[in-house]
Amino acid sequence: MKAIIPILKVIPLYGALGLIIGTVAALFGVGGGILMVPVCISIFERQPQVAVGTSLAAIVLISLASAIKHYTFGYVDLKLAMALAAGAIVGGVFIGAPLAHALPGDTLKRAFGYFAMTVGFYYTGVPAAVWQRLHH
Repeated sequence: MKAIIPILKVIPLYGALGLIIGTVAALFGVGGGILMVPVCISIFERQPQVAVGTSLAAIVLISLASAIKHYTFGYVDLKLAMALAAGAIVGGVFIGAPLAHALPGDTLKRAFGYFAMTVGFYYTGVPAAVWQRLHH
């Protein structure tokens, strides 16, 4: 019974963070991993490889539910989704997962940080602004 009590104490925290991550993922289409991996590493103190695997497992369910809702709004291009999924499955199974397994945790964490910054810079227009300043 003692082992169950600590689990019951953290379930509301897991659920609350999941609510926030699911909301942001469905709103922006980021898949949740961009948020879930850092949460798993920083808050739940998991190794980067465990954070990535856990995030991917949760995202299967999150993405399916969110995609169904977006489909009801008419916002899903099924042909494009299938083509993207086919390539992503091959890349994930034969390249991404083996690389995540082979890389040291600190290297994986740092690479994820650079990836997240790059995506952030792209969507905020920072690269375009920097490029314009450098060439004008």
